[in-house]
Amino acid sequence: MLRRRGTREPSAEGTAAPRTSAADLLVQAFLALFGRRFRTLLTMVGISVGLAAALATLGITASAAGAVSDQFDSLKATRVTVKYPSEPVAGIRPRPDGGDTQQVRGLNGVRTAGLVSKAGEQPLVSRLSSGTSNDLPEGTVLAAQPDALLAMSAELTQGRWFDTGHDARRERVALIDTAAASRLTVDGGAGNSVIHVNGVAFSVLGVFRAPSGDTNLTGSVVVPYWAALQDPAGLSFAPAEMIIRTDLGAADQIGAEAPFALAPGAPDKLVALVPPDPRSLRRGVESQTRALFLGLAAVSLGVGALGVSNTAYVSVLERRSEIGLRRALGASRRAVAGQFCIESGLVGLAGGVVGTVLGIQITAVTCLAKNWLVVLDPALTSAGPLVGLVVGLAAGLYPALAAARILPAETLRAGV
Repeated sequence: MLRRRGTREPSAEGTAAPRTSAADLLVQAFLALFGRRFRTLLTMVGISVGLAAALATLGITASAAGAVSDQFDSLKATRVTVKYPSEPVAGIRPRPDGGDTQQVRGLNGVRTAGLVSKAGEQPLVSRLSSGTSNDLPEGTVLAAQPDALLAMSAELTQGRWFDTGHDARRERVALIDTAAASRLTVDGGAGNSVIHVNGVAFSVLGVFRAPSGDTNLTGSVVVPYWAALQDPAGLSFAPAEMIIRTDLGAADQIGAEAPFALAPGAPDKLVALVPPDPRSLRRGVESQTRALFLGLAAVSLGVGALGVSNTAYVSVLERRSEIGLRRALGASRRAVAGQFCIESGLVGLAGGVVGTVLGIQITAVTCLAKNWLVVLDPALTSAGPLVGLVVGLAAGLYPALAAARILPAETLRAGV
């Protein structure tokens, strides 16, 4: 017989089932979870770990990307390199004289600039004039103007720099990197040591420390720029490069203007290399790391959701007699399903709160250990408990429906 819309579901005894309030369901769900405290705790841990991993991933990747942007080496961010062609073209020589430097120094935003050229062949560097073995097999020889070393941010540790006077007088002097000095056992005092490059003697004026990551200067011997023009040691120097140190934020502008200043008639024959935009670098780091770790966090959160669903379903099976008895006493399907949904939601909510706190702590500890600025989106941290609640409700939906389908007669026949 059809029931009219709005009537209550009949109980097992034919009377109308009493309505169960939301407060009653909440109390019953809380008591059920409290009665299984250890299982509830283990289930909550699954949600907490997944959510903590997701929040820590977002926080750490955002903080790391910010650190990459903030710590983007100012030496690299203000260095512009202009490469000369390998063959003479349109009046541009591969190794120009020192006059080109003055044209660049006049540009607004240029701090210093200088020409540098690298030996094209592996030099034979030795302490002995008759030496046949290379005491610096991994090193190289650079011919550079004094300001080029400053533009490359070399740091003098012993002795003195050579200057424009040494270059103008064609003096055979040299500067060596700390790594090369260690290999050659050279004293950094001015003029106290002599090295031989392809049999040609150079007096060591000083020792410098190359900037971190500069492979050209590390382990190198630097001679005045005149050596690249006259090549007394037969080193076959490569085409020169103009190293320009700019003010912060002026690198792009100088990179566009320098070719015109050096070769007004053929600026396209020169290649200007400018540092990458730190903002693009930040976005790249953030997107790549976030995509990787968010996938792992999603897997962790999915495992936690499966744990909630599995625990809730096992609870349904264990409590069949209880459910059947409640159904026999008049509890509606909606009330039974609602209680199990509330139980799963409470577990998810508690796991979301704990996971949010844990994720914030992991992010903070990691950033403090790395001396990064902690970057956390308030919207994400606020949404953490809500995400846990949604995951818990979604995971408990099927067990709740399974509990609602249990018939009183079946459980009673089973021996309740």
